[in-house]
Amino acid sequence: YKWNSSNISKFEYVEGFDDIRISDYFFSQNTFQSYTNFNFQIPNQSLKIKIDGNYIIRVFDHNHNQIFERKIIIKNKIYNGIINITRSKEIKDSPYSQNLQVTFTNLDNVIFNSTSDYKLLIVKNNNLKSSKIFSIPRLQTGSKLFYDNLKFEGGTEYLYFDSKNILLTSNEIRQVDFEKIYNTKLYTDFQESIYTRQPDLNGTFILNANCLQKNICADYSNVIFSLRTNKNYENDIFIIGEFNNNILSEKYKMKKEAKNYYTGDIVLKQGLYNYKYVVKTKNGFKELSNFWQTENNYKAILYEKKITDRYYKIIGFGENNSNKIVN
Repeated sequence: YKWNSSNISKFEYVEGFDDIRISDYFFSQNTFQSYTNFNFQIPNQSLKIKIDGNYIIRVFDHNHNQIFERKIIIKNKIYNGIINITRSKEIKDSPYSQNLQVTFTNLDNVIFNSTSDYKLLIVKNNNLKSSKIFSIPRLQTGSKLFYDNLKFEGGTEYLYFDSKNILLTSNEIRQVDFEKIYNTKLYTDFQESIYTRQPDLNGTFILNANCLQKNICADYSNVIFSLRTNKNYENDIFIIGEFNNNILSEKYKMKKEAKNYYTGDIVLKQGLYNYKYVVKTKNGFKELSNFWQTENNYKAILYEKKITDRYYKIIGFGENNSNKIVN
């Protein structure tokens, strides 16, 4: 659950080879920005994963320099968890926080063992970097594990833009021009002071273009962002979403142009993108605004390690959305 290496042999969880050359690739067609599209899937003829758990996939170039890594969670036969989401019970937190209750009930006559170590991982909007781990349930019996008062800041709805039609402007796209590649200038975003309901994809992005083979005919554009905040921030502000794996790096840092005004640009492939602005903190990041009404997706993953086990096994999973949050 902490993404550390387990004390088990590779042959116990992998069938085949885990060092594989990616041979499925195509070159872009009719695009101003030339690129190569690689495709890799699991399982395949050379690799199968035998047991559930947390896995890290790393991709390297021909000089063995790491290009990126991604974390995936594989679950098989599990107990279903139930997540209830309400407004925070504490008065001081109620304007901006959400409270979760998570229950796992045993339906297969298998006992939740008092000698086992249980860990509950809560993932908000598929962002592992803002996930939380809870060790002690409020109630544990042989047939039930109950966790209560799991508090998360509500955050804000994701902002979005759609560059499927790369030459067109829209309610999100202010201007499009061309210089070596397309430049897509978005309207200025403003830090929210009151909650605004806006349907989103909870941080997801969808590559899309007006052509048949979207993986090789979609073009890239330099997307230009701008943000006006309600106050001055001493710490750096970043753009995050699933498109950049919610990474806080120099590539996604906003540049302060004037008092309470920031700009940034990122080269992105055509498609529909969710994004938001966050402030860097010592322990990660914090959203600019928080509201208890915000629609968020929560996933609860239950791990168990028995006395005889050498690693934490995934035994439970639950998922819910706060679109019908109870006040």
